[in-house]
Order: sequence, then structure tokens, then C-alpha cells
Amino acid sequence: MRILELHCDYVKVKPKQKALKTVADLSDEEKAGLHMENVLVVFSSFEPGDDDDVLQQAVDAVKKNFGEVKASTVLVYPYAHLSSTLAKPAAAINLLDSFLEKVRAFCPTAQKSVFGYYKEFELKCKGHPLAELSKTFGSAAAGSASAAMASGAALEKKVAELGGKSAGLFSAPSVFADYGSATAANVKPSHSLEAQRNTAALLLAHAVSSESGGTALCGFGKDAEIYVDFDSKPVNTDVLKALEQRMDALRSKDLPVKVHALEKKTAEKHLSALQKEALADTAAEKVLLAELDGKWFFLPGPFCSSAGKVGAFSLTRFGGSYWKNDAKNKPLQRIHVMAFAKSAEKAAFLKLQAEAEARDHRKLGRQLDLFSIHEEGVGFIFWHPNGMVLYKELEKLLREQYEQRDYSEIKTPLILNEDLWHRSGHWDHYQENMYFTQIDGVPHAIKPMNCPGSILIYKTKPRSYRELPLRLAENGMDHRHELSGVLSGLFRVRAFTQDDAHLYVTEDQILDEVTRFIQFLDFMYSTFGFTYHIALSTRPAKAMGTLAFWEKAESALKEALRKNKKDFTVNEGDGAFYGPKIDFRIQDALGRQWQCGTIQLDLQMPERFDLHYEGSDGKRHRPVMLHRVIYGSFERFLGILIEHFAGAFPTWLAPVQAVVLPLTDNENDYAEAVAAQLKAAGVRVKTDTKSGKLEGKIRDAQLAKVPYMLVVGQKERDAGTVSVRRRDGKVSHGVKLSVFETALLEEIRERRLYG
Repeated sequence: MRILELHCDYVKVKPKQKALKTVADLSDEEKAGLHMENVLVVFSSFEPGDDDDVLQQAVDAVKKNFGEVKASTVLVYPYAHLSSTLAKPAAAINLLDSFLEKVRAFCPTAQKSVFGYYKEFELKCKGHPLAELSKTFGSAAAGSASAAMASGAALEKKVAELGGKSAGLFSAPSVFADYGSATAANVKPSHSLEAQRNTAALLLAHAVSSESGGTALCGFGKDAEIYVDFDSKPVNTDVLKALEQRMDALRSKDLPVKVHALEKKTAEKHLSALQKEALADTAAEKVLLAELDGKWFFLPGPFCSSAGKVGAFSLTRFGGSYWKNDAKNKPLQRIHVMAFAKSAEKAAFLKLQAEAEARDHRKLGRQLDLFSIHEEGVGFIFWHPNGMVLYKELEKLLREQYEQRDYSEIKTPLILNEDLWHRSGHWDHYQENMYFTQIDGVPHAIKPMNCPGSILIYKTKPRSYRELPLRLAENGMDHRHELSGVLSGLFRVRAFTQDDAHLYVTEDQILDEVTRFIQFLDFMYSTFGFTYHIALSTRPAKAMGTLAFWEKAESALKEALRKNKKDFTVNEGDGAFYGPKIDFRIQDALGRQWQCGTIQLDLQMPERFDLHYEGSDGKRHRPVMLHRVIYGSFERFLGILIEHFAGAFPTWLAPVQAVVLPLTDNENDYAEAVAAQLKAAGVRVKTDTKSGKLEGKIRDAQLAKVPYMLVVGQKERDAGTVSVRRRDGKVSHGVKLSVFETALLEEIRERRLYG
């Protein structure tokens, strides 16, 4: 679902004639039209997959803006142009009515404009249209390719997922319950982007079965991307290129796509073994088979009438998977494909994808000698000296702030008794992702999280309200077993360090503590040049604690955000069962968003471990536990930083901050003396005294993305100066070494993003 809100002095709407033959005739009242004043107009489009939860998310957003702009009423205006993938008219009408009913819960005078009619429309906005308040929910939140391009988002979500975990179709044995069912909606030919996407998947399935001899089966999601899983030889870039050529050839022939609605037993006769397994799992009596060039596939519709109707497509990524996402099952290959309405959209996407690939942290990790991953430890990071500089700088920044913000740092063991993980509840939720060992015949587990260790420290002595809030921080190493198919450089690993802190507070301290955290997070993210988006997740249907506590906790989180003048969205019912939370998604240089920071209120752990403090009344009270991270994990955050800066780190963060380049061997001694002086001052500096031309040395330093190159020849040696060449190409000659040193140290100390 998509909405765009405009606060208007007035709006006038009068229906003229039907735009859709299937809609009902209007009543006399509806024919008269609407005239509303001081109105929040909510332009709305509804998409396949929108449900009650999606509607409620949109209503919550409207309610927030309705209150903030102090409108008198609301007009819900169905506006198909917001989306390129629309729900069928009958479904859209039902969704529109449900949406209006929910809006009327907070605005009883709300009205809707009639659906399916051409209209006369007049409005006067208060100020400017609130375009920044346009929002997407549900399947629309992922965004189609064309809509993302139109909004300037440039398919950021898709690029962000490159190399990420596939949120696959095969997540549970019952996943095929409605897969490929022969409904009227998916049997009828269509030229929507959804149909083009499914037809592109059909082209890929055909190409896979022809080129690789594999048995193909498509999966699908709610976004602009679709994938094909198949049982065949591993894919590489050459295979991908051959498949794209095959798909182009099929599309150029504009072969018809034949859609067959068949009984399951009849459908079996046309399918391969892998597809028959999927067919057996579906609950539908009648299923849809798509036929292209004599080959049959069990796929979800709708489809275009012919292959040539696909505007453009791109094979975006490939990797391994498992049948039904279960590592115990047959290994498969997976290729993802995107469809585009126009070739220009594909070109824009490929340009952005090329930029993302140039910034790939795995590639830059090798080029800049930051880290490596080896077969001897798949999923575990080997940090090189340059990478350790980055790692230690992140630690240094945190520790400085811990000192200033009254945190106490702790360290807890890597391996703890298995019984602890039963008590903490992690056994129930993380057992499949934990590593185990035995010590003296007693089962132990390698920790997947740091919380229980922090709690054991809290429990070592009686606590008083005078000690609270107690802020215990730990940069703790955690281990979680991840399937090899989802490992991805620094973004998904099996061992990682969390910048964890657990804050033990009274209920009355929640507001102040969350405010302090937001201010802490503001400082940290601004240091790296990140902006961010905030989401507040509230009480789910099944939750621990009293309703009164949840209301108080949620109110405190909202108040903290408002106190700090933060815009946020509300994810109703999406909190953890033990408490509400605030999540922070940073935005990088390519516009991609990454979930990093979070603060979560926890009632479960204090209850499970029977935590107490003595209050001012002399009685025992239960503390509230706040879990918070800013980086999330050092590994993932460093991966984000590498791609955000494209490896060209700010000087304070750069592994090598300056390199001294002698013009000839005669200046080697002076170059070493310059380097020694800077090193003594605390600068990370190297010299390049190898034989060769200066141009080659400069090129090497540029490839290493060193911020400053200091060129020294006979003139500089005699005058005690240096020629300063910055990474951006700017050159300053005859700079006194002491002047450069002072300026450089100030830049480093202030942690400037740019020199």
C-alpha cells in the first residue's frame, strides 16, 4: 500500500463518469460530491498482498500526521497512479472501505472519494504538499523497480541486498500451500510489472533447463526481485552470461506464454521431479502451469501474454540454497532476476549496481589488505594489520564515549554452562544456531549473545536504587552457526563482536536513559557522516508484563524520540514479546539502509534471573533491563563503512594516514626522518623508498587510498619542507613539516570526515 498526504485549506471532489465498468452506480449523495475544509487528503493505492496489518500501519501514520498538522477531518482518495502494481478492483474497494473504517476510529468525520470514477478535483494546499510524508507499507515498502526509480530511490533496497541472505520461498515444509494455485487473477494475461517479473522468471526457468540441464522451480517474494532454484551444476558469471543470452533470444522471438489451469494429477504429467515435489505440497486442487516454447513450469502467475512483453530484465545475483531452505535437504542453485518496465530503468539500476560492486567490501578488503576468509575457518574473519587499525579505532571511539557517559566496561567468558542458556531462554530460540562442547563431562555452549554474562555480574551482590542506572558495556565476541549459503563477507559471519551494553534501570529512569542513548547514537553516527531512519515497535499480541507497563514503556520511548525531535514510524505489534524497542537504520552514500542501532526494553531476563534492587522504600523491586547497540556488530559495521567510504576512509580512521615519497634515493634519509617525526607525534605513516619513478609511487598510494602523500626532493630536504599531495589530487608545495604536522593532528583529533 502507498499513501501520499496533503494538508489542505479545502478540497472539492465531484464524480463525472465511470472509469471502470465493474463499479457500482452512485447514489444521489455520492453524485453531489464532497466539499471539505482543513482536511488531510490521503491519496491511497492498494496492492496485492495488502492485509489488515498493512492497513493498520498506514492508519497509524495518518493518525500521527493528522494530529501534528491539526486537521479537522480526513479524505481518503483512491489514487492508482501511486503504484504500478495494483490490487484488483474488487479487492481494492474492500481495502478502501476497511481503511476508511480504521481512519474513522480517530476521525469520525472522515470521508472517501468514490472509487472507479473520473472526477473533477480542486484543492488548495496549506504551504507545500507534504511529499516528504509519502509512505509505503507491506509489499509496497520493498518497492517495484519502476516506482523506486520514479521516486529517486534508485532501487537502493535491491542493491543493499546484493550478497545478502535470500529471504527465500522455501522457509517451511508447508510453504507451497497456495503456490501456483489457479486463481482468476493469475490465469488472466497481464502486462503489469508483476506479470513481467513472473514472465522474466519463466524465461530464466526455460533458459536454465535448456542451458544447464537443470530442473527449475521459481520462488517469489513481495518485492521487485524473483528467483529460480534449480538442481544443476554450480553457477558462475559465465553461466549467468549464457543464460541472459538465451533469455534475450527467447524474448526476441516473442513466443506466446500459454497458461494452463489443471487438476493436480493432470499437472504431474508435465513436470520434472523437483517440480512434482513442490506440486505435492500445495493444498490447491487446481494449479497453474505456464508453458513457453514447449516447456512446462509450475509457477505463480500472472504472466504476460507473450515473452516479448517483458520490458527489460537483469540477472542480479546467484548462490547456493537448499530444498525448502533446510540444509538436510538437497543442495540447489539460486539465480535472482529483476524485471523493468523500461530499458532506461534497467540502465539506471545497472549503473547503481556497478557502483555498489566497485565498493564491495570483499573486493576492497583484499585491495586494501584489511581482512581475509579462509577455508580453514569459513565464516570467521582473519583481521590483517590494516583491518585491525579500523577495528581498534572503532573500539577507541566507543571507549572514549563510555568514559564520558558513565558506562563501566566488562568482559565475560566465551563458553558457559548449557544450563545458563536454558534459564535465559536462548536455548528455545537459538539452539539450532549455537555451538556446543563438553568440559569435565558437563555440556557447555559458546555464547551467541552477551546478555546472560552481564546478568551474572549484576547478581554478584545486592543492588541499591542508588546504583541505578547501572550501565555495563561489553565488546563481546559471539558465535552463531549460519548456513554456508548465507555467509557474505563481513555482513554475515559465524563469529562477531557486538558493542553490547545492558542498562539496569528503574521504570522511572526509562525516559531519561533512552534520551541519553539517542544523544549517544547521534554523536556516533554523525562522526561517520550517517543519517538514519527510526522505527518504534510496540506491544505484540503475546507479550510479557502488564498492559500498564507496556503503555508506560512505549510512552517513554515515544517521549524520548519527541524530546530529541526525531521523526519515526510506528510498527504496531512488532515489538519483542519481552518489551518494545526502537530500531535505527543508517543510510549510506548510495542511499542504502542498514539496520544497526537498537534499544530494547526487556522484562523477560530480569524475571527469569530474579533480578532485584533495594528501593528507597527499603523493599525489593524488579529492574528494567535495556539492551542497546550502536554498531550492531564490529564486523558488519566495518563492512558498511568500507562500502560507504569506498575504502577512502577519513584520515582519523585510515590505516595509513600519510606516506612519504622521496623523489630519488638521495632523499631517502630525509624521508625516513620526516616519517619518524610524524610517527613520534602519533601519525600512522610509512615511507616508500623502493626504486622507481615518483608517478608509480603516487599511483600505489592512490590505490591504497592513503589520505596524504608527502613528496620530498632536494629542495624540500634543504628547506625542511614537504610537498603535500592530498588524496583528492590537491597539491601544496613548500609546506613546513611542523605546520603540516599541526594541521594533520588537529584533523585526526577532531575526527573530521574530510581534511
